[in-house]
This record gives sequence, C-alpha cells and structure tokens, in this order.
Amino acid sequence: MRICRFKLKSDAVATPRVGIYDEAGVRDVTGAAETLPALRWPLPLGDQFITHFDSLRPAIEKLGAAAPVIPTDQIKLLSPVANPSKLICGMGNWKHHGAPAGLMGFGFKATSALADPCDPVEIRWPDRPTLHEPELGVIIGRECTAIAEAEALDYVLGYTCAFDTTMKEVKETFSFCKSIDSFATYGPCFVTRDEVPDPATLGYQFWVNGELRGERSFADLTGSPAQLIAFASTVMTLYPGDILMMGAADVGPVVPGDVMTIEIAGVGRIDVDVALSPHARATA
Repeated sequence: MRICRFKLKSDAVATPRVGIYDEAGVRDVTGAAETLPALRWPLPLGDQFITHFDSLRPAIEKLGAAAPVIPTDQIKLLSPVANPSKLICGMGNWKHHGAPAGLMGFGFKATSALADPCDPVEIRWPDRPTLHEPELGVIIGRECTAIAEAEALDYVLGYTCAFDTTMKEVKETFSFCKSIDSFATYGPCFVTRDEVPDPATLGYQFWVNGELRGERSFADLTGSPAQLIAFASTVMTLYPGDILMMGAADVGPVVPGDVMTIEIAGVGRIDVDVALSPHARATA
C-alpha cells in the first residue's frame, strides 16, 4: 500500500488529507483518521497517524476500495509524515566512500527543515555551496530501542524517497547546515513494508536537470538498512514517524533553477526544484 498526505487545490481552507497513492492520482481515505484519539498537552512523541496505522489499516482499505481517484493535477502532495520526532541522517555509509564494512554513522536534521515534495528546496546562503543528497528514507512504525538487527525491519512502517539537502559544512556545523528550512524532502508517499520485504534489494536513480548523476543499489551500503536501524537504536529511542536516511552515495552542488529527481523502483519518484529563498542573506 502507498500512503500519501495531500491537499485539494480547490479547497480554500486547504485541509491536509490522507490518500492511497498511485501515479494516476489518490483515493481519499481521510475518514479513517477520524478515530484517532484526541490529544492534550503534553503531547506524546511520535506521529499519531503512524502510531495507530496498523489499527487504521482496515478502514483505510475499505474506504480506498470505494473512493474515486482524484487526478494528480487536482492535488498538492504533502510530506508523507506530518510529525516526526527526529530526522536522522546517514553519514558516509557507502562502500565506495572507502569506509570499512560495518562502519555506520549518523547525524541529525531539525524537524523544521521538513518540506513537501511539491515545494522547492530554498537556498538561504547563496555564497556557500548547497549539495544534493538523494537517499532512501526509512519510516519507523513502532517505538523501539536497543533492538537486534534480526528484528529491526519489524519496526519499520515503510519507505520513501528522500532528499537530505545540505549546505556545504565544516565539521563543527554539520547539523546546522542540514537544518535549513526546506532541506528535508520526502515523497511522493510512503510504501508499506509488506511491499518491500528486503530494502537492501532496492536501488535509486538520480538526475539533475534530466542528466543522470547516480545509479546505486542499497546493497552497497556499509551496513544493511536493518543494521543501520539497529545501530541507531543502540543510542536512542526511535518513535513512530521518525525518519532514518541511509546516507548519500552521490553528493554534488545545485543552484537556483536546477531540478533534482530521485526514483526508487517500487517506492516512487519526486522532482524537486531548487530556488533562491526569499530570506536569502545578502552577499557582497
């Protein structure tokens, strides 16, 4: 199943909705979320739709079977996860980087960097290089900590295409340079884990302005997705809706006017514009 969040372009209020996604459009299943429990402050960590997804799934399937398809030109896609507690960024996790097998690293990106797949990446510091980082995003479905590799994929809800855009940084400002507004793009949906028995069999293609810049298999990570999830859980509790990005194999500069494209067969494809932010700082 492929699940997306979207807004109707015809809706003046532009209320976020939930849909079953395919390339032709979406089937609105928002009604399934009406049974989510009401929350009061202090709110629990984690995305509540993701937390309760398994119990909502029968209603989602029933509504989806009866719902008409809304064409893609009538909707605006939103980030498939609304409220992740954290965005975890892989660091140097590819064999061709020369890292020894089993070496795994992570950094972090502020959740305020979250962007919708239809919105541009906005460059705020045009005097510094901005780098593309196409990746696989793994969405956690259940709270977990200190889990074993053999059980790690059981805690995954699904997978999504990701851009972990980064301003070229010095070591001391890693998270700062990844946390610029709009630098965390996911979409067009998430594909539930039952459709991807082994994410290590997936791969991506990546283009800038229609020119192929990378074609990789996730089997070439220094640790499998299951190992990476288990490794992250050795130091932190993972909550429903947390997104782990596996790390970038292809890194290079982009400038305003560029279009970045990532496609992961069986997961999806997104085209993301690069633009100068209206809040860009002045340069000499």
